[in-house]
Amino acid sequence: MTEREAYIAANIAPGIGAVTVGKAAARLGSVASLFELGPEELSVKAGIGRERAAVFSGALRSADYGGEMRRAAEIGVELITPADDEYPGRLRELTHYPLALYVAGSAAALSAAGVGVVGTRSPSVYGRGMARSICCGLAQSGLSVISGLARGIDTEAHKAALLSGGCTVAVVGSSLDRLYPDENRELARKIVRSGGAVISELPLGRSANRQTFPMRNRIIAGLSCGVLVVEAGNASGSLITADFALSQGRPVMAVPGRADCDTAHGVNRLIKDGARLVETAAEVVDEVLGAGLNIAYPTARGCSAAERPQAAERPAPHLDEFEVRIMECLGGGEKTADEIIAYTGIPAVKVNPRITALEMKCFVERLPGNILRARNGKGG
Repeated sequence: MTEREAYIAANIAPGIGAVTVGKAAARLGSVASLFELGPEELSVKAGIGRERAAVFSGALRSADYGGEMRRAAEIGVELITPADDEYPGRLRELTHYPLALYVAGSAAALSAAGVGVVGTRSPSVYGRGMARSICCGLAQSGLSVISGLARGIDTEAHKAALLSGGCTVAVVGSSLDRLYPDENRELARKIVRSGGAVISELPLGRSANRQTFPMRNRIIAGLSCGVLVVEAGNASGSLITADFALSQGRPVMAVPGRADCDTAHGVNRLIKDGARLVETAAEVVDEVLGAGLNIAYPTARGCSAAERPQAAERPAPHLDEFEVRIMECLGGGEKTADEIIAYTGIPAVKVNPRITALEMKCFVERLPGNILRARNGKGG
């Protein structure tokens, strides 16, 4: 058995976690050594209690790693372990690093310099807008956006990165053949087609549950050069991601929220506890990269020169003819959707979807009263 096969087998063996395998392998010198020992030897040499050692030994020996590798190949999923060169260097810094990563898409995307963006599944209009705006800016700067494919802020983060022509990585809390949530399957496909990646450490056939989401959160933090929280309540799992980032020495940032909004209590507490208050993508880049506002070719602290984002190579978001006309209209000042329809003569059935697309591409922002205006002087 190779070391790579041993990692895959240990990952699918029931009842055995990454912490136990990591500690035992450190004592024995390799993961493959676990499979060469009987229960008694496993207890003595790996430092595992006798009862647990007997259970572990049986689970390890019955793990069908060959079948798992074949099933992954059949659905176009690549398996990456710490024994592989493609395994992300930042994840190796975790005390309980994933024993295997199931990757749909580009494995190289996992090693690119990126920012973890997390938040509530039930964001406000303000929260959605801030997530879009900041993630558009991050993608355009050349940084990847790393999130969890969940409803709410995660979804906004991934979509904004895609619409800005950037790279995004989704770390899911289920196996890749039981993708959760189901409504984001098409978003996952778009991420893969765009050159990003959708990943999980969970063996095939594993559904999401309360235990798997914190596991997912540590990977988001581990892959990231910094973590941004956009709207989170006091009990939000996003705060777990922030805690993981802090434990790994990664900067934590938070977008301030309204004091009377439940989904703001967690992020505001983070700020009180020392997280950097940020309102723009430039501030996130400044915190993570330490390069001020010069974001064309940033070099991330903790990210090698080979991972340096090349923003100039990212294509600018494409605008169709209707979107161009809407932006020209907004160049004259703030307007409602009805006023845009009256000024441009574009039918409502075509205007409203374009307005949404322009919001996602960070060209337009929506003000109270459904007033629209061009963002950052982009109107024509």
